[in-house]
Amino acid sequence: MFAAASEHLPIIYRIYYSATVLWVTLAPLLAGIGLYFFKDSWEIARKATSLIVSLFSLAGVVSLLPLVLSGTVCYDLIGFMQLGLFFKVDLIGWIFAALITLVWFLATLFSFAYMDFEHNRRRYYSILIFTLGATLGVVFAGDFFTLFLFFELMTLSSFILVIHKQDYEAMEAGILYLYLGLAGGLALLFAIILLFSATGSVAIVPALDQITANRTLIYILFLVGFGIKAGLIPLHIWLPRAHPVAPSPASALLSGIMIKIGVYGILRVSLILFSSPTELGTSDLNYLFVVGNALMWIGIVTMLAGAVMALLQENMKRILAYSSVSQIGYIATGLGAAMLMGIGGAMGFAGAVYHIINHAFFKAGLFMMVGTIYIYTHELELSRLGGMLKKMPLVAVTFLVAAFGIAGVPGFNGYPSKTLVHDALLIAIKYNDLISLEVAEKIFTLTSALTICYFAKFFRGVFLGPVPEKLDRDYKLTPSTIAVLSSFALIIVAIGLFPNLILERILVPASEMLRYEGYAMDLLYNFDFFGWYPLKAMIIVAVLALIIFIPGAYRRWFDWKPPSWLSIYVLIYQPVTRYLIAFTCRTAVLVDSSVDKAYDRSGWVARNWCNIVGDLDQGLDRLYLKWGDMGRKLADRSCDLDAKIDQFYEKSGAAARKIADKSADLDSVLDRAYLKTGQAAKKLAIHSTDLDRAFTAVYDQAGRGAGKEVEEKLKAGKRKVRSKDRVRWTTKNLSFDNLLLVLVLGVVLLVIFYFGRS
Repeated sequence: MFAAASEHLPIIYRIYYSATVLWVTLAPLLAGIGLYFFKDSWEIARKATSLIVSLFSLAGVVSLLPLVLSGTVCYDLIGFMQLGLFFKVDLIGWIFAALITLVWFLATLFSFAYMDFEHNRRRYYSILIFTLGATLGVVFAGDFFTLFLFFELMTLSSFILVIHKQDYEAMEAGILYLYLGLAGGLALLFAIILLFSATGSVAIVPALDQITANRTLIYILFLVGFGIKAGLIPLHIWLPRAHPVAPSPASALLSGIMIKIGVYGILRVSLILFSSPTELGTSDLNYLFVVGNALMWIGIVTMLAGAVMALLQENMKRILAYSSVSQIGYIATGLGAAMLMGIGGAMGFAGAVYHIINHAFFKAGLFMMVGTIYIYTHELELSRLGGMLKKMPLVAVTFLVAAFGIAGVPGFNGYPSKTLVHDALLIAIKYNDLISLEVAEKIFTLTSALTICYFAKFFRGVFLGPVPEKLDRDYKLTPSTIAVLSSFALIIVAIGLFPNLILERILVPASEMLRYEGYAMDLLYNFDFFGWYPLKAMIIVAVLALIIFIPGAYRRWFDWKPPSWLSIYVLIYQPVTRYLIAFTCRTAVLVDSSVDKAYDRSGWVARNWCNIVGDLDQGLDRLYLKWGDMGRKLADRSCDLDAKIDQFYEKSGAAARKIADKSADLDSVLDRAYLKTGQAAKKLAIHSTDLDRAFTAVYDQAGRGAGKEVEEKLKAGKRKVRSKDRVRWTTKNLSFDNLLLVLVLGVVLLVIFYFGRS
């Protein structure tokens, strides 16, 4: 159930902290479900539980750092859904997890003040904490299947945060967010299926040498799936609609954290999955260069378009939403530069991850500062605000700190990360003498200047100038609001003043984990952020910003409202949606008509068969009725015959019993007669034997006398013995035998007649 990469730590320590991976993810999920069942009157308990759970997750992630620095932490639930859930925390995942839990804790604390003015607080806190667990599950995932499950769970739960107000605008933005999120999820699912068919695995490991078929399609599907969540152009359209309608703490998490989950996926695919544990061949290196260059240009276009659109907005949350799109472009540019440079891409990787960290703090802080203004003024339009520097000085100061951070001013956190991304472009130009890379570097500089311009417009519209009459009153910030805004400002300044701390302690070890080497890696070990060269680049950006902002503000260029047809939504999504709907409807009509015809024909055949079967059934019914009548008659006659036979059996039985009785009597009489006649016959036989013996003796004597007489005659020669004489003698003897037999039979009959009568 658990594993740890380091053998140097005690086994109990590894077991305990491996299980921490599961509990850090599971606790917010279970607590989020439980919070929904809290009564509305349990406000203090609800807030306390939310804060404790978010703090527990933060503490759990921090406690994993020693183990992560010594290797990776794994925890597997093998029996889940027959495929299993696999958690694996390396240094990259830990960076995102620490970022998520820290910002979530501050957003939860800020919600105490903000949500007191909102409805459905029970649902809000429940979904807020539940989404924390789903988000942590994404960065803790050890394979793409586990990542996909938690990614979809995060999308569905955050959808409820977007539609919190439940008005028309919120529902429209939420449906757009949900549709795009589900489309991104389908893209991820198809990519995972293709990856599994190509490699036989969904593990997040280097596998470029195994992905030989459909590798470009797999990468595009992953890029679309994660790019929608990240807000890459042209997949960003949900951001400017979702942020204005969501509660400010939720907007801070959507912009500061959840879009980073999309970036996290792109990072895992681009720099880990699309790499190899062995040395790559020339063809693979060329392929990575092409894909990395494409990703870099997607980032360049995203950062420039996002900055231009932010500059033209009047709604505070829309400005921050388009600003998030632009800052994601910086991150994608760094990842693209790292990908195209291969093993020499350490600078791009470090810059991208560093900017992910920095953007989470200054963008989440900016959304909470805007939320603080909205709590008290209920206004989001720049034209309806002004003079908040006098009314909310703490908000103005912390806003200025965050704006300096996002603008890349030295001494604030955005400066080191933008410097690293810029240097990654310069290194790519040095080793690849391409005009496109030089153009990308120039656009990078221009975008950085535009970033300063739209935040100057923002600060001027909200905090400078006169206070509107309806807003001219005293505002008192809550302690939780002061603590949260001050915390963001301190973090931004601390990172800006000590940029090498995160670079050397976290980013360099993470780069070594990805086996980067070469010139860029050497620069990272002792990077001089406050040297002349990076400072000069920032000065150029500041001067360019002044050149753009002063005439733009004077001539009111930034108030220009672009026509609706210039919108990506109108240019791309509406036609695509319209054609898709038309194609779907036509296809549906064609299929429906075909199905109708098939149903009509099958119905006609079925009706005919039904008629035939009905006629046959009726004939069978009539036959059954006739057979039934005949059967009943036969049964009745059988019953009558059976009754008569029973009567006959009774009569014949009685007669038979009488005959049997008489036969028994006769048999007993015969037995007595047979006994008597037997005895008489025995006596008669004895007498007959004696008589026969007497006759035999007489015959013997007569025979011997006759014999002698014949012999004497023959001897005398008087005559021959004639046959007539012998015959006569024999006949006499036979007649006497017959007489004796008749006498015996007469005696027997006399005895039988006599005893039978008695």
